[in-house]
Amino acid sequence: MRDRLAEIQQALEAFRRDEARALVQEELDENPSAAAYYLAAQAARREGDRVGYLRKALELDPDYQPAADELAQIFPAEKGKREPVEADEQEPVEIAERPPVLSPKEPVNAAQPDFRLASISRRWLAIVIDGFIVALATVLLLLAGGAMAPLEAAMVSADEAAVADAFSQFQSTTLMVNLLVSGIYNVPLMVLFNGQTLGKMMLRLRVVKKRGGRITILDALLRNVFGYTVSQIFLLGYLWALFDRENQAWHDKMAGTVVVVEERQEVSL
Repeated sequence: MRDRLAEIQQALEAFRRDEARALVQEELDENPSAAAYYLAAQAARREGDRVGYLRKALELDPDYQPAADELAQIFPAEKGKREPVEADEQEPVEIAERPPVLSPKEPVNAAQPDFRLASISRRWLAIVIDGFIVALATVLLLLAGGAMAPLEAAMVSADEAAVADAFSQFQSTTLMVNLLVSGIYNVPLMVLFNGQTLGKMMLRLRVVKKRGGRITILDALLRNVFGYTVSQIFLLGYLWALFDRENQAWHDKMAGTVVVVEERQEVSL
């Protein structure tokens, strides 16, 4: 017997989103279950559709935990406020004729990516852009904080030992400030702009969870602070992406994310 739900899951994991959407349409036409609507949410192009499918899954099965957990991540304030739906209120929904209806306070974002993996060169160019912004902010903070004053004083004294100590201290301060600036720059942008920094916006790239979900603040912290620190060890974490099947660097592996190209398409599932 054909297991279409398993086929949809395999297509999602392989980033074959068009195939997944076609299979979801067939499944919902024949068997509109909570699991099918949950997978429809994973394959949806737009955030608004994704939320609608998750809520429809809970209408069909109020105890369907995967949909409840994902909605709780999207709307933390609404966690635990879900009301049960009476059996006589459950109506089959033709997905092509009745798109999800959202309340006015639910955000509807622009079209989500079609989950085409970003090339290494495009990712590195985005990293260079973001790195330049972080480096510039680091230098300005160091200058404003007078971090170079001890080094300049040691150089004037012409004492080699003092110069070496001052340079070592300046190096440590620079690394700490750079890490702090990188975290302050990357984490809020990743959370507020759904996996994008300024560099990624310019190149139309987005960071998403491997199964297509939106990254959380914990994902952003793990990837862009701790993960970046590990990947920068002799740049091995970045070089790893050259040989990885899903172009994942070490920081992507740690957070369970991939970088995809954001397609400019508006077609819903």
